[in-house]
Amino acid sequence: MIELDVRRTRDRELIVFHDAEFAGTPVAELTRSELEDSTGMRPPSLEEALEFVRGRIALDVELKESGYEEELAGPLSGFAASGGDLIVSSFDDVVLARLKGFLPQLECGLLLSRSTERAPERAKTCGATIVLPQVHLVDDASLDELSNAGLTVIVWDFMPEHAALLSEPRISGVITDDVAGALAARAPI
Repeated sequence: MIELDVRRTRDRELIVFHDAEFAGTPVAELTRSELEDSTGMRPPSLEEALEFVRGRIALDVELKESGYEEELAGPLSGFAASGGDLIVSSFDDVVLARLKGFLPQLECGLLLSRSTERAPERAKTCGATIVLPQVHLVDDASLDELSNAGLTVIVWDFMPEHAALLSEPRISGVITDDVAGALAARAPI
């Protein structure tokens, strides 16, 4: 699965772009063409990314901010309807709840970076069936609470030094920038 971030530009294009700002200017205040002129590369639109991966690999589409949930509904439902494997994740409970209002069948994941406190309650309220805690939040107590609530747990910011988590049955997956290191940590000795 590939995780990618979606943002909306000033000209209301949904693009794949991680950072909130480029050269000190919020992405929401730049057009896609201005980003291309500044970076030398045209950021892919969400539609282009979905088309490129369709039938190839599953996606975790992370939503960084609110305000364009309705605009996302069409492309995401089209991708899922064509057989694309997809989850949508966000740190923002309200974003997930709004998106679930447009796409009740959508699989959503609640990202956690500060605490797992109230995570099962928050997930239920926003319609998430997946909880994605940052690796430093994971311990036996939190895994028990999340698993007992029937939530799927995917840990993010995984690094090879967290290799023991790969055999933890309460963890369904990991998100990492170090794919080679994660694969090596998974390999039998």
